[in-house]
Amino acid sequence: MSKSESPTASPPITEFTIVHFPDGWRILVDGKRWGRFPYRVDAEEAALRLTEKVRAEGGQVRLLAQGLTGEIAQLRIA
Repeated sequence: MSKSESPTASPPITEFTIVHFPDGWRILVDGKRWGRFPYRVDAEEAALRLTEKVRAEGGQVRLLAQGLTGEIAQLRIA
């Protein structure tokens, strides 16, 4: 297969992770802190808005959140 026949690479996956810090909830975007929220639900809503923006631009997204016992799990997004 020649280079011109190679399959098109899919866009990179942007990862948003909602994590609890001593000063509140934050969203990690590809490992960098973004925002500070007093409640997890506020961080989730902000992460969902960011997810919609990335998807509208044709990107792929993975949304993760820290649970009550500290585990990180993937959240389902429509």
